[in-house]
Amino acid sequence: MLDFLLSLPRFALILLLALVFNIFSQSFLFIIHKYSLRGYLKGNETGSFTSAINGIFSIIIAFVFIGVWQSHSNVNSIVLQEAELILDINTNINGYEENQKKIAVVAFHDYVEEVIYKEYDSIILKDKQDINAIKKLNTFNNIILAYEPKTNGQLALQQEMLKLMTEYKNIRQERCNNNQPLIANILWEVLIFISLLFVILLCFSDVENYKVHAFLLFIFSCSISTIFALLILYDRPFSGPEAINYHYLKDAYEIYIKVK
Repeated sequence: MLDFLLSLPRFALILLLALVFNIFSQSFLFIIHKYSLRGYLKGNETGSFTSAINGIFSIIIAFVFIGVWQSHSNVNSIVLQEAELILDINTNINGYEENQKKIAVVAFHDYVEEVIYKEYDSIILKDKQDINAIKKLNTFNNIILAYEPKTNGQLALQQEMLKLMTEYKNIRQERCNNNQPLIANILWEVLIFISLLFVILLCFSDVENYKVHAFLLFIFSCSISTIFALLILYDRPFSGPEAINYHYLKDAYEIYIKVK
């Protein structure tokens, strides 16, 4: 279901969710008014109860949204760090002896191209890492490990390269680990359940005029559907209209590496 929703344009997703929420809320409101069940929630006691439910609902929504937003921003930062490390590694390769440099450059560029042009699509479509990218990274890593420094300068360069490779592998793995949905299924179920309960609660409120009641419920349904749309858009970092793309990596490769 989420895959279908994420395939929609941003505005279409918001409209669809608003339509679904309003169909449910307006249908329930029609039943409440038809059988004269409105007005059961009035007075100080029920007012306090409604306020308490509203507070709990708001806190849960805010907690989830802030967590998802922070996680999404964190993944974006990880991709930026990966691009910076790729630039640093490429810079250090240029310090190698010419023969070793040619071999390392070919292997490294081959890996970076695999990540940019194939692994990103694999993450979106198959929800997993590209095996070929891992193999090509190991090939490049073996070339670095096989290098035998002959001078103190080459030794320092080798140590710096090994340090960068360790950092890069960690950041790459962190990026891949964050490919999973940020909101667990049980949390989605809780959010939907509480939202529907709150809509039902509002339908029982003491509003005499049906049109006014329907309009207020329409505003609430549109508001909550917009929040759900935002949660869906940011739930999967590498999917949907708000997906984190690899423009950092592509810029690093095509502007600063490939042109050389």
